[in-house]
Amino acid sequence: MTARSQPVSSLPERVGTLRVSARHLHSAGLAPSQRSHAGAGGDVYGVVESPFGTRLLMGDVMGKGHELARTADSVLRAWRDLAVCEARLEGVAVRLHALVAHSDEPDRFVTATLLSVEADGSAQLVCCGHPPPVLLRDGAAVHAAVPAPAPPLGLLDLHSGWCAAQPVPATAWECMLLYTDGVSEARDARGVFYPLAERAAVLPNADLDDFTDALAADLLRHAEGGLQDDASLLAVRSAA
Repeated sequence: MTARSQPVSSLPERVGTLRVSARHLHSAGLAPSQRSHAGAGGDVYGVVESPFGTRLLMGDVMGKGHELARTADSVLRAWRDLAVCEARLEGVAVRLHALVAHSDEPDRFVTATLLSVEADGSAQLVCCGHPPPVLLRDGAAVHAAVPAPAPPLGLLDLHSGWCAAQPVPATAWECMLLYTDGVSEARDARGVFYPLAERAAVLPNADLDDFTDALAADLLRHAEGGLQDDASLLAVRSAA
């Protein structure tokens, strides 16, 4: 089976102060019964407007089996509720951690990137075992700095049960790209990982749909259509 890309129709083109575009690529090895409306398989992502800024989630539920999609759905629903009522981004992460840690699947954990973006483009970032966003500006792309990464949700008790938010200056990005490890860990026939930041830097991103379409197609070419894990992309930029 060859992987395929699809737009995420549940996300609007604009949320709060951000334009939004997301794509999901199905792996060759995931059965339809394991897929979730949150993404597919264990991928989970969302964007919501809140009193505290525009909030974003990109996560990946670790594990196997039919309960994977149920955990992803539970995390997404809880995040949507917390994102609009919890002022501190760290508080959102800790409460999601409690949900995962006390679920019916005690061995389950969820890697996650959480962001809160202000109207001026400044942001707060929490990374819980998940790769940080790629920041694109002036034809360059770098991974956001995360001096204090935390363990995945469900395992925060290994880190005093807390996590720290990192600032992302408005001057650091024009376009921001969140993704799951199905993107960054995709390999070609020689076993070479997909160079996400390098490839994202050379693709025009003024039109987000064109950007995510081109990036998804480029990823599939690199993996020769044979992704072994579902892959999700979520790109945002100021709507101003």
